[in-house]
Amino acid sequence: MSNPPLRPHFPYLHPLSSRWQDNDLNGQIGSATVYGFFDTALQACLIEQAGLDPQDGEVVGFVVSSSCDFYASAAFPDLLQIGVRVERLAGSSVEYALALFQVGQEQPCAVGRLVQVFVERHSGQPAVLPERLLTALEVLRG
Repeated sequence: MSNPPLRPHFPYLHPLSSRWQDNDLNGQIGSATVYGFFDTALQACLIEQAGLDPQDGEVVGFVVSSSCDFYASAAFPDLLQIGVRVERLAGSSVEYALALFQVGQEQPCAVGRLVQVFVERHSGQPAVLPERLLTALEVLRG
């Protein structure tokens, strides 16, 4: 594995408190939960930064690919942050880097890659990104 990106490489950080139920049988936050954290942080970022309305907006983003590398364990009662950065923007698709950090740590516990394709809600066709979303994504470029 290569060296993971550090906290300063992520222009958006979303705070999360771990919960007892996040721990798996090994006493650490399970990988499925980490993916859920990534999804929560990305949606919060797009809602806050771009005004995206995932329930009723004209465009909706669908995850079409994802992966994750794990570097260290996190567990309840850790305070966490999820870093979000845009790696690539091409038409209606966006590739993100996401990272799980313990508060106060520069090294991530996990780094994920996620590709999202934006489509028009009613037609399902690839969308032209609204200006506010495009501007927010440009700010999130690493």
